[in-house]
Amino acid sequence: MEIALKRSIQISNPGFTLGVEFDSLAIRAARLFSDGRGGFSISGLDEFRGDLSDDDAIIEGLRKLNTRLGVGARESVVSCVTGKQVYATQIPFRKLGSEELEQALRLELRKTVHFEIATSALDYEVLPDDQGNDSGSCQLMVALAANSVLTRQMQVLERAGLKAATVDVLPISIANAIWSWRQGQESDAPAVALHIGPQVSTIVIDGEFSPFFNRSIYFAAEEVFGEQLSASDKAKRLQSLADEVTRSLSFYEKNALGTGFQEILLLGDYLSSPTLTDALRRQTGLMTSRMDLAAKLGSGLTAEPGKFDLALALALRGNL
Repeated sequence: MEIALKRSIQISNPGFTLGVEFDSLAIRAARLFSDGRGGFSISGLDEFRGDLSDDDAIIEGLRKLNTRLGVGARESVVSCVTGKQVYATQIPFRKLGSEELEQALRLELRKTVHFEIATSALDYEVLPDDQGNDSGSCQLMVALAANSVLTRQMQVLERAGLKAATVDVLPISIANAIWSWRQGQESDAPAVALHIGPQVSTIVIDGEFSPFFNRSIYFAAEEVFGEQLSASDKAKRLQSLADEVTRSLSFYEKNALGTGFQEILLLGDYLSSPTLTDALRRQTGLMTSRMDLAAKLGSGLTAEPGKFDLALALALRGNL
């Protein structure tokens, strides 16, 4: 497993790359072509929806998308994993050699990670020191995922005829979507993104001068925006989501990680609901907007804002 440097999405290798992400309801894919000289184009965006609660259904959906997008057998594919056995963080850590650092890092993570470290894949990146700090510590971006989660993801992709080049973790993929959105523009204010999934939403906060933060919020969007719940129950659950987002923002501010939030960028599914945006605006006092990487990157393809942004960020990741 590899992770990408935050704030550093740069396309360099020539050829096609497919970014693909899926959950129990949909598979979303973005296909990019890079000329290897810094230029690229979005050649396709597509979605397959249905009951994707088992691997066979996901594989069939991936195969259909492959055919519709014209994906070649040798194209690089980048995807991401999420769930209870996935972890991402930014932490200060003492400077050590690479072999000693990984061992010490695994020991440290045992204090906070609730799943087995020994049977998990660990990746980390030493972040650039913009302050010229000469101390014996550094800032690390860390990604951790259980081997069983990664193996399942790789097998699903391979059985669908896709060449899995990289598997990232969802929170860092969202952070990379933020930096793709900002396109290298500096800002004193940290950016806030909220990814809405069928059962779990993920808030990510990251900034040029403030650290990466992420948190999973259990919010059954599939039920809230379906037909099962009454209007009052939907309102209560939306309020609960907005409360948890507000708590995350307050935690970030109170721990002196950063302040000055300007808006909440939305990506994922169910983003067209005015009740969602109204609840977030009312509770947080921040404006909300749907991320639209396709338009920001100059694509002429029609894409629903927020829906393909994660897949696009993954495809960009594949061209590093």
